[in-house]
Amino acid sequence: MKESIKNKVDLLVANKEKIAKEFKWGYALMNIAAALVFTGADKEADIERLKECRKILKKNTGTFSSFQGNSEAVIISKMALADDPDQYIKDVKVIYDIINKKHTIDNPYLIQGAICIYEAGRMNDAEMIAEKYRELYKKMDKKHPILTSSEDIVYVVLLAMTDKDVDTIYNEIEECYTYMKKDVNLKVGNNEIQGLGEILALSEGDIKEKSDKVVELYNTIIEHGVKWGKEYNEFGSLGTLINLNVDNNTLVDEIVEVSEYLKDSKGFGGWSLDKKQRLMFSAMLVGDSYSESGSLIGSSAVNSTVAMVIAEEVALMMCMMICVSASTASH
Repeated sequence: MKESIKNKVDLLVANKEKIAKEFKWGYALMNIAAALVFTGADKEADIERLKECRKILKKNTGTFSSFQGNSEAVIISKMALADDPDQYIKDVKVIYDIINKKHTIDNPYLIQGAICIYEAGRMNDAEMIAEKYRELYKKMDKKHPILTSSEDIVYVVLLAMTDKDVDTIYNEIEECYTYMKKDVNLKVGNNEIQGLGEILALSEGDIKEKSDKVVELYNTIIEHGVKWGKEYNEFGSLGTLINLNVDNNTLVDEIVEVSEYLKDSKGFGGWSLDKKQRLMFSAMLVGDSYSESGSLIGSSAVNSTVAMVIAEEVALMMCMMICVSASTASH
């Protein structure tokens, strides 16, 4: 394993362990989500800073707010990295209120969208981004009402932050969807293909060429005997790995190596993550290690890499799914 990748993986494991010892979240995956924030910034988790930020968050938000729900681990970790945590959460709340204007309930995905806008230094553009986000989301929902859901929110916000107009973005997503379904005939769910289209539309370039690169990478994964997840973010995450300065065979070997390494680490084995989820997180870590050259998709759109945004959202989504399952089982 390359030293740069091993260092990143070891940092994730160490951060997760430190956080898990001090914080008892509702779900263990929240520890991974928080650890990913620090790891993406190449920082060690500061427990005292996290405790301080948790108090600040509670002071600034309501008890039943989504800010104190499954999003809390990511939010206070982001706050801990900020120079002024109190101002950070106040500014994020201002942006959140702007993009949440037309929604009737709190939405944790919109919180992450607000964080993306803030961390990209686009707070002054929040109104414009919010309008663009709503226009694009409405257009997607009208075309694919069953496919378009809260899971798409973060990516639609990121897309609204690009220089592309709504029609161009929408057409690229649709072109990817049609191309993958009819021409490539990829045996992946419709929702997963739409998610991939959203990620590919974040970068410049011909959408079909980018789609072909994803197919090539996916085929390489299959040739290596690896069963890649076909869930929404698992498959879509491949879109962040196509423009890295590494050949597909080496990339897949490194992802598998990291996954095997993580499997033996507490909190990343079979009891906490299944193999496909661990592979996806491994891919995000490997991809992030190559993104230092600025080659990772979407690096011009947001300060943090899209790969880490996906990894954080997956952890959030998985927590929410567990929460829903537990609630359903109790009734």
